[in-house]
Amino acid sequence: MRYENVVQGRFLSRPNRFIALVELDGAETVCHVKNTGRCRELLTPDAAVYLERAANPDRRTAYDLIAVEKGDKLINMDAQAPNRVFAEWAHI
Repeated sequence: MRYENVVQGRFLSRPNRFIALVELDGAETVCHVKNTGRCRELLTPDAAVYLERAANPDRRTAYDLIAVEKGDKLINMDAQAPNRVFAEWAHI
């Protein structure tokens, strides 16, 4: 499984469980969060986050928040990733 068009940003806040505000290239950007869990221990102010540009240009948000750095670890935030990885492995 590979993500395409990934960029790094800086986490600012999470107004609700579906949306995050991220600084990207000096501008505040609204991103879709692919994990609706609380994630308060991961999504902390100024955390380095990784975003994938959405394939659909008409989508409400241009990016999905897919990962966050926590210490020296990169944590995947995409709740759909395990299913996609299994489907690739099982050739579904």
